[in-house]
Amino acid sequence: MRRFSIAFVLLLVLVQACGLISPATETGVSSQALTVAAGTLFAEVTASAPAPTEPIPVPPPTSPASTESANYQLKEERLIGAYAIRWWHDANNEIGFNDVVMIEAGGKPSVRIDSASAIEDLTGTDINGDGYPEVIVDTYSGGAHCCFGTRVISLRDLPVSILQKPESNAGGVFQDLNGDGIYEFLTADDLFAYKYCPYAGSPFVRVIMEYDPGQDQYIPASPRFADQFGEDIQEHAAWAQQAQPGDHGEQDNTTKCAVLPLVLDYLYSGQPDKAHSELQRIYPYPDAESFWNEVLAAVQGSPFFTH
Repeated sequence: MRRFSIAFVLLLVLVQACGLISPATETGVSSQALTVAAGTLFAEVTASAPAPTEPIPVPPPTSPASTESANYQLKEERLIGAYAIRWWHDANNEIGFNDVVMIEAGGKPSVRIDSASAIEDLTGTDINGDGYPEVIVDTYSGGAHCCFGTRVISLRDLPVSILQKPESNAGGVFQDLNGDGIYEFLTADDLFAYKYCPYAGSPFVRVIMEYDPGQDQYIPASPRFADQFGEDIQEHAAWAQQAQPGDHGEQDNTTKCAVLPLVLDYLYSGQPDKAHSELQRIYPYPDAESFWNEVLAAVQGSPFFTH
């Protein structure tokens, strides 16, 4: 209604200025009254318009504290809203085990991620549907195999950690498996590394984690994506059926590490009965039940297993 009033007054003022009506019209409104009314309305509109706000400046680079063994130099910087994501490289350690990623914003607590090895390309994307962009940082602490980790920080009013993958021999990637616009995290569980055979023969089982809004965290959810295990099951069934004692370097000269991948596929995809029956079928040794109980106890204690 106000917009109509303003437009009407302006039209009358313009018409009078062009000489199309006399100073006193049939409406009894004089040009002076129209001018005053228009000025009053413009003053009200101007007064109600919000003043422009200045963007919140990101804090300037501040290097992590250097020591005799660490000399930090800025390697990469990304600015996302009020946040600065800075990757600091230790020039004294070219391998990068001492690198640090700092997530900072004015007046907010900083987040420090040690042993940083990469800032993922999806950083700046809302991967979990919470309405905020995330920072995704891979970590690597060094060693022949171990240890790889992944941190995800949601850049809300205050930064919130929504994923901290336990460090292990396995890394991980984000994929939208069901096409709903929310990314799942794909990794593997290495809980049986070196357990029954050398590392090269140790089984890794697929793990799928999804974002749970109720817990505000990525949690193991492999049974919800059981179809993702189809190819693994087919391949590992062939391994188990063709295995010979000690093929994978089993310490007790059995086929434990040959049959275990298939058993784990069924367990992690939410099919424990099938896992048990397959073990009984393809593991022809007298310790089959004790082996089963050991496996079951181990996976139930794993942070990657869905109970």
